[in-house]
Amino acid sequence: MKSTIKKNNENLIPLIVSLVILGMVYFFLLSKIPFNLVFSKNLVSGGDTGSHNYIAYYSSKIFPKLKWWSPDWYAGFPFLYFYPPFLYYLVAFFNKFQLIPWNIGFKIVTLLGTLLLPVLIYLCLKILDFKYPIPVLGSVFSLFYIFLEKFTIYGGNLPSTLSGEFSYSLGFGLFFVFAALLIKGKEKKNLWFLNSLLLSLMVVIHPFSVIMAVIFGFFIFLESLISRNAKEIFFYLLKVYGLAFLLSAFWSLPFLMLLPYTAKMNWTRTIKLDELFPPTLIIFEITAILTIIFSLFFKEKRKTILVFILMLIAALIPYFVLNNSSIWNTRFLPFFLMTMIIISAIGFGTVYQFIQKKAAKLLKGKKNYVINIILPIVLIVGCYFLVFWHLDSTISFIPFWLKWNYECFEVKDEWGKIVELNEYLKSLPYGRIMWEYRGEYDKFGTPRILENLPIWTGKPTFEGLLIESGISSYFHFINQAETTKTPTAAVAGFEYPPFNFENGAKHLKFFGANYFVAYTPEIKDLSEQYFEKLKEINDFTVYSISDSGIVEVLKGLEFKPKTKDWIDQSIFWYKGMNLEKPIVFYQNNKELETIKNSIKKTEPIENSVEIKSIKDDSLTFITQNLGQPHLVKISYFEGWKVIGAKGPFLISPSFMMVIPFQNEVTLKYGYNFWDKVGFSLSLISVIYLIYKWFSGSLLGFLKKKKLSHFESN
Repeated sequence: MKSTIKKNNENLIPLIVSLVILGMVYFFLLSKIPFNLVFSKNLVSGGDTGSHNYIAYYSSKIFPKLKWWSPDWYAGFPFLYFYPPFLYYLVAFFNKFQLIPWNIGFKIVTLLGTLLLPVLIYLCLKILDFKYPIPVLGSVFSLFYIFLEKFTIYGGNLPSTLSGEFSYSLGFGLFFVFAALLIKGKEKKNLWFLNSLLLSLMVVIHPFSVIMAVIFGFFIFLESLISRNAKEIFFYLLKVYGLAFLLSAFWSLPFLMLLPYTAKMNWTRTIKLDELFPPTLIIFEITAILTIIFSLFFKEKRKTILVFILMLIAALIPYFVLNNSSIWNTRFLPFFLMTMIIISAIGFGTVYQFIQKKAAKLLKGKKNYVINIILPIVLIVGCYFLVFWHLDSTISFIPFWLKWNYECFEVKDEWGKIVELNEYLKSLPYGRIMWEYRGEYDKFGTPRILENLPIWTGKPTFEGLLIESGISSYFHFINQAETTKTPTAAVAGFEYPPFNFENGAKHLKFFGANYFVAYTPEIKDLSEQYFEKLKEINDFTVYSISDSGIVEVLKGLEFKPKTKDWIDQSIFWYKGMNLEKPIVFYQNNKELETIKNSIKKTEPIENSVEIKSIKDDSLTFITQNLGQPHLVKISYFEGWKVIGAKGPFLISPSFMMVIPFQNEVTLKYGYNFWDKVGFSLSLISVIYLIYKWFSGSLLGFLKKKKLSHFESN
């Protein structure tokens, strides 16, 4: 009886201490978040986050569609095909059923990764059977990464989250739970279904956690070669990763197969010693190194720390190797730092356990209050001072960033100027809006504020987030470089032309821009020469761009086969300003023959195209030029279909060409071949899993009934 009570006390004290410390962790974390601002109805501002408003808005608009076509950025782009949709879908779901308005729901989801990270690290260590106080120390130490101010865009820490990397933050924390479950599952030969579900969820949250999961799985397999159980581990991993792919195929299959229609970044490797070893984390990293060295001398310790050594390797290899790549190497640095923090928690926790055991041995149970009261109090007080005194003293700009973001656009001093601009633009006839980019727009909440024009005016603009998602983004940023003195140059590694407003004006007409918003005196003076002035609104001036229709009849064409270098050829052509003769990139000789046979050799009738209707995912126009090639200034992508014409065909810069055989022509977007295959694979996988679960449950029930009947007989 006494031994049972003693055992219960031994389990109860760690539980109470862990809950107290976790309570402190979340009290500190929650006290930093201005929830009164988060739950206001205004739109979140700050960095890229302020532009993410549009994605949350349009997700709610197209719900229950998970992904679709958007006309609002980059002359149209495939919406959420190349950026994970989960958090936006969550926002749209709650908005649809009138539970949480999308603007408030979006602010909440931006904080999910941050709020969940301490408990996810705790779960990671608990799953791997680390004993008290290691899991709760991992939770405490994770705060030091959350409030790390050394970098503001790589991901996982609060400054990166506030800059727009909130999806990364959630995937980041889930990776550590997945890695722990994968290790546990391969050891126990179970959990494959749970691991697959978690990995498939990570796929639709953020790609970097999935890339890390794949690299980590590869190293697990390599380790199995040494352990001589490679065959067993290979099939376990195949089951986990294969099922995860099938479950997420509705999104991941089109993502992989349609990558040729994305813009490619070319990131230069960035390695900084002070980012690898930030001053606020240096004590944890030194402890982690000592812990790894110590574990090498003890077989039992070596086995428990191996999983985190593999994580370090999985993060450091791409960090040091990737260069001139579409994947930025710095995005793997957070995984390295968080893993070092976790290892340091194991080190400090092991020291605490050692002291606890030594105290128990010396006192031999005579003075249990030392172990049961004094040591836990020391741990709680130590964690309190570590967080509320030391960590708090390292925080400088984060509180201001939190306030700046969540007090939103509407309370900024200059907000009234944006309202007046929006109201005027909204009153104009439908058309695409190009605007001069300036860093000074940050006074409105973010330099990217005008990327939200589709929300406020109902009209598309060209600048936006999700740069890789729009194949036309290359050409938009050329236009911007030519018409703005301070262009964003957002496509990394891309060679931009110099400022040349005359070329920019020609490009804007070719691109189907209808309005131009200028801000600085120099750009206003140049705009007067090429555009028609409509109105001055505070610091802004709005101009109309004439002869810039969304559909026009082409007088000349050049034909080239579509190769993997077609986009480079198109960029060279666009920069060369030979806009009178676009290039048709034909898929094969059959398509080339179809195009040539469909074109009639007649003179086109001037001003004979009339736009009948424009919707988010369709365009209808009337033309008198049957058999003549028509340039449709909407980005080319798989899924567009045409009625009343041949096509659509890919034409430079990245648009569609159709050849009408009827006076009324309609282009409409729909799910493409890879969408349908992906949806089918995911549906079949879900049905199969339901069948397996149902048949297994039914079989178990029948066996139980049969056994019960046998026993009664």
